[in-house]
Amino acid sequence: MISAAAEVQRRLWGTDPRAWAELAEAHNRPLFEAVLDAAEVNHGTRLLDVGCGSGLTLVLAARRGAIPAGLDVSPGLLGIARERLPDADLREGDMESLPFPDEAFDAVTGVNAFQFAGDPRRALREAARVTRPGGRVVASLFAAPERSQGTVAHEAMSALVPPEHAGDHAPYALSAPGNLESALTAVGLRIIGTGEVSCAWRYESIDGAVRALLCSAGGARAAEAAGPQKVRDVLRPVLAPFQDPRTGDVTLKNTFRWVTSRRRTEPDHDRGPLRTESGG
Repeated sequence: MISAAAEVQRRLWGTDPRAWAELAEAHNRPLFEAVLDAAEVNHGTRLLDVGCGSGLTLVLAARRGAIPAGLDVSPGLLGIARERLPDADLREGDMESLPFPDEAFDAVTGVNAFQFAGDPRRALREAARVTRPGGRVVASLFAAPERSQGTVAHEAMSALVPPEHAGDHAPYALSAPGNLESALTAVGLRIIGTGEVSCAWRYESIDGAVRALLCSAGGARAAEAAGPQKVRDVLRPVLAPFQDPRTGDVTLKNTFRWVTSRRRTEPDHDRGPLRTESGG
């Protein structure tokens, strides 16, 4: 059984996983590297990436000598990750109920992942549960919406979705200042660092940018509501100001933030053990 929120994400990320891996994922590589640095991933690190998608973060971790494991709710994205990392422990499942034992990992990362849980604190509590005492949990997401140029595309696509489904996909759910830190400390983790990184989404043309955005969960959601052609019609004028008139390239600069936390080495008696009802 998976949560209703996980069912939504499985559906949205299942529309064109190959296009996501080829057209969109690599744009966020600076973020992936920053998160791995914050998690102190190096040779021998037992790493779990929650919401691993098509696996680029884990590929980069493996190059550092880490022992990679991943979880994602999308079979299509996991299929690509398994092609890239045939020996890694990659599992399909819900981040609110991780199928891994207590204290199994030295570090757990979640790149643009935890805000999509039905209950983000439950998902973070699960991440803490599977982290060894003294290990690190690093969560990252978009900074405040006004700090990313991609927000105009997200807002244009979201406007096509009926109001009753507005909460189905909320990429900025934890982006307000202090929200992510508060969620991490609420599950007994200790904040030890924060940072920001800029990622430039560059496309060869407006049509290329539109195709890349359509294969994201936000694009799939808009296409479900209004049809792919309507999404294309809405996105083209929104993206035009970001096109270089000389080359035709489209560039959207986006700011992400990450927060590093550490699992306490001593029990936190005020909060109780780091478990959910599902155990693990």
